[in-house]
Amino acid sequence: MYFPKDEYEARWAAVYAELGRRGYDTAVIWQRTGGGYDRAGNVWYLANYASHNIGQEQSEFGVGQAYAALLLHAGNEPELHVLRADYSEFEAIERRYLAIEQIVTHPDNLATGLAAHLAKMGVEGRVAYVGDDFLPAQMYRPLLAGSPGIEWVPEEDLMYRLQSRASPREQELYREIGDISSRALTAFMNGLVRGDRQCDAAAEAGKIVIAAGGGFQRLGCHTGPRSDHAAWDYPLYGYSREAASPGEFVRAWVVGPVLEGYWIDPGRTSVCGLKPTSAQRALIEEAITTVNRITDEVRPGRTPREVGVSVDATTDRTDLGIYGHGLSTFWLGPLIPAQPFEPDPGDTLFDADEPFREGQIFTSETFISEPGVGTAGFEDVFIVREGRNELLTTTPQRFW
Repeated sequence: MYFPKDEYEARWAAVYAELGRRGYDTAVIWQRTGGGYDRAGNVWYLANYASHNIGQEQSEFGVGQAYAALLLHAGNEPELHVLRADYSEFEAIERRYLAIEQIVTHPDNLATGLAAHLAKMGVEGRVAYVGDDFLPAQMYRPLLAGSPGIEWVPEEDLMYRLQSRASPREQELYREIGDISSRALTAFMNGLVRGDRQCDAAAEAGKIVIAAGGGFQRLGCHTGPRSDHAAWDYPLYGYSREAASPGEFVRAWVVGPVLEGYWIDPGRTSVCGLKPTSAQRALIEEAITTVNRITDEVRPGRTPREVGVSVDATTDRTDLGIYGHGLSTFWLGPLIPAQPFEPDPGDTLFDADEPFREGQIFTSETFISEPGVGTAGFEDVFIVREGRNELLTTTPQRFW
């Protein structure tokens, strides 16, 4: 494990404190991995567990392949609940990676087994759960049927603020992540501005990430006039076998859990051949000015809403609706609202009125389009600091 046990114990204590504040003794946090990362984060953050499965696997092999449930009850160390992998000896859990001791396996249907386990424990009443947006019906139905004494209450925002408070060890990890992703993004952009095929440029970026022991969710890019209609090319992978022609816009992003499951997503824009027109140069410079202003505006004690209003006063152009977001084991709140969005004070993802904290990992980002010219996008990542934020992304903003 990258983090020592005491780091996880502090996380468990924080979750239990938040559960107590919300009036719960018990919570179940669901995970879906096995070929994807977008719903790996919460259980990975608390237990350092992910499935070896290559996908969600057909239910004939058992319902719940590539899923896991982390049970937190009465202040105890969490229990990991998974489907028993009778069909394959290769699906064993490698305990050397786990932050917890207790593993409970269930045959046939993970949800049915979990429900029976909770009944045996005598758990009744309100139980919080995280995973309402991805738990499949073939698991949710038997979960309800097997736990008639439990009121399952979705608490999708349970981990938002907890994960946004990066510890010193997490900040140090992000410095390494920033270095890896910056080198990868620089190589990616250098390939695109040379006129390499998108897939060849992406391969250079991926080589750097993998050689560092990391991974990615997308190496996304786009080139040419069609890039005005989508952030990235070929929707399955994010890159195609096409190449930019001299004078065309190119964009690239390195996205995903680059190291130890922690997310980052920096991006850049330039022009193939590095001879921009005056209009292209002006659009790129405008995007750079905006993204730098966002970075400069974020400070401990200020709120995302205040930062959004301040940036809005300097520009009326953004295609995103936000100016940045938090990062941890996935992207998360708070979000900096961009006009015309006015998030409700109760919106826990935007969390627009919660002040920034020293040590948060955050992004600044913008996409700006000019008809007949193109679309320029930039995204930087930094650690929130008093005085001046600590920039983690060192890829050049200008390639000419």
